[in-house]
Amino acid sequence: MSNSMNRLAFLTLFFLSSPILIGQETIRILNFQADSGYQHDSKEEALLLVESLGKKNGWEVFSTADANTLNESRLLKTDVVIFNNNCGTESAIFSKSQGQALQNFIRNGGGFVGIHCAGAIWHEEKEFQAWYEQLIGTRLVGHPEVQNATLVIENSDQNSTYHLPRKWRIKDEWHYFSSNPRGRVNVLLSLDENSYQADSSLKMGDHPFTWYQYFDGGRSFFTSLGHTVEVYQNVDYQRLIEGGIQWAAHNAKDKTKPALDGLILDLDADHNVVTNEKEEVLKWTNGVALSEAQDFTPNDYGVRITDPGSGRPKLKKNIQEIAGHNAIVFEEDELVNGKEDTFDYLVTGSGYTWFTVLKPYRTQSSTEPTEFGLHRLKDVNSFLGNLRNGGNYEGIWGSLNDDLTVWCGSRNGVTFGRFDQNNPKITGIQLEPNTYYIIAARMGSGTGHVEIELFVNEIKPVASGEYPVNIHSNPSKLAIGTERDATNHPGSESFDGEIARLLLYERPLDDSEMAHILEYLKSRYGLTN
Repeated sequence: MSNSMNRLAFLTLFFLSSPILIGQETIRILNFQADSGYQHDSKEEALLLVESLGKKNGWEVFSTADANTLNESRLLKTDVVIFNNNCGTESAIFSKSQGQALQNFIRNGGGFVGIHCAGAIWHEEKEFQAWYEQLIGTRLVGHPEVQNATLVIENSDQNSTYHLPRKWRIKDEWHYFSSNPRGRVNVLLSLDENSYQADSSLKMGDHPFTWYQYFDGGRSFFTSLGHTVEVYQNVDYQRLIEGGIQWAAHNAKDKTKPALDGLILDLDADHNVVTNEKEEVLKWTNGVALSEAQDFTPNDYGVRITDPGSGRPKLKKNIQEIAGHNAIVFEEDELVNGKEDTFDYLVTGSGYTWFTVLKPYRTQSSTEPTEFGLHRLKDVNSFLGNLRNGGNYEGIWGSLNDDLTVWCGSRNGVTFGRFDQNNPKITGIQLEPNTYYIIAARMGSGTGHVEIELFVNEIKPVASGEYPVNIHSNPSKLAIGTERDATNHPGSESFDGEIARLLLYERPLDDSEMAHILEYLKSRYGLTN
């Protein structure tokens, strides 16, 4: 059969097996296949798949193998760049200016989809190569022979995976990678290494295979699937790529609620709280089941200054001032998640948004020594943070001054200064003691200088400031009720008060999303005034 007949047969099969979706926004796609090195037999099918998805959905697709199209003029007309099964295994594909154009596109909020051999681009200019491997999430290294294997669907709520069975058996090439991206990306599919034959040196143990991430201001979706001709004719695979493109273009709201897109932490005192007979909290579990960070537990080192050896906050139930919901009471206590590096990327390029529903108590004196011979640190009464213990400190924090003026910030680890150009203190308004508030903070994505904004009860920020992103920042464990896992001076930087809810997103939400969540929290907790 001729190539043209093959293409016609494939296109007919695709349209017969996929319903036309009416009324979607136009997505402008650069279907890119410039390469240097190995040429896949499936390369034409890969190109055709994206063109067919464009016809099905009414998207504008520009297909090319010319690296010169990576320029500002073309990318200004593009929503999603797809590196479509193009290898770079022998030499560089891009000039310095072309690489810079792609970086600028991502940093300005562009979408990226990488398919199969897009993970095997190996010979670019050093700085761009390092950045590109972060955009992909890792680097393809090798593989056993092509064979059947089973993929496990880890997240069926995402636009690209909602249609898939819990376990998906398919024939393809099963790459292993230079590093495991889990913890840096959101894993959608992982490979069951017991389901195929390969030498142990070609396996990884934990083996993510498809994922998405918010990276350097943009969105990146990658699947290592896509070696064989047949896989591109698989309807489930077609829908996987379709959903990945929609997500990368921020056009996936038909399947993913805006309030869930990018949510990595939901601590709700009404749910997932384990206590003892004294209502002391033994565990507070993240409501986002597939997030890397799950259980937040007390540090029994003795973080409560006034009662060494305790350190356990308490569950307070049926609070009438928040419509009968529960809260966790912190008084020089903390709950810590044991995952050291789970939230590092929030300050290295992805940005973040957090919301909390809390009530501050009056702050204890910072002038009187404690039972540990320490003092409460003046004006640092933190309700969340993941600052590193020691060094120059890096991470995020939400806190109160002693007079209950609320503030937030990020630290980048470049200098030690508690508050300087690398560690801005975004200072807001003074809160009333024993009153519930909705407090939120948002930090922009990207490198260079980004904005941090602080919100109290309203969508209009009460304060803002600039933060210089350090892509090498390395924060520590996330703590609730204090600024960090404070083993060196427990309780000195703790929050006194109640927390009913804490939401954390791995990206800066837009204003409409912020307004949506703020109204949800106001309604749920009866805080309409």
